[in-house]
Amino acid sequence: MTRPPPCPPAADLLDHLRDEEFLLRETLASLTELNAGLRAGDLAAVAAARPRQEALAAALAGRNVTRAAVAARLADDLGLPPGTPLTLARLADHLPDEVGADLLAARTRFAALARGIADYQRRNAILVRHLRSYFRGVMAVLAAADAPTRYGPSGSCLAPAGRGAILARG
Repeated sequence: MTRPPPCPPAADLLDHLRDEEFLLRETLASLTELNAGLRAGDLAAVAAARPRQEALAAALAGRNVTRAAVAARLADDLGLPPGTPLTLARLADHLPDEVGADLLAARTRFAALARGIADYQRRNAILVRHLRSYFRGVMAVLAAADAPTRYGPSGSCLAPAGRGAILARG
């Protein structure tokens, strides 16, 4: 026995969530590739990741606006009071069990993807900070003793570098 199709706004929301989930999966894959490029020192891979990530971020921002509009239309059809915070769980509570279960399953998948994305964003940020600090140290060793004062990540002054092998211009 097949399930009856959900009401049109609910079907629109489920379709939208499938599209948004695809973009989230692509974002996670892109961040994973960026991390691999950073770890391998593959500057071409790192540079190639930027346009893809910018495009995915723009697409997700647009989908976020669309999701809010579709959810608001569904809330209106369900008779929820205007100004009610619209979450997938709240909408699922007011839909038939099958459709509500689909929304809750999407919510669970979104939460897992969001955790994965946040994890890779954090990993990449830590790796970039480490590389930046490393190369600042390399440049400090190579720079002349009269090089300008350097500051660490916390804003504290770093010890002046010894006499260097090259002159660096500030």
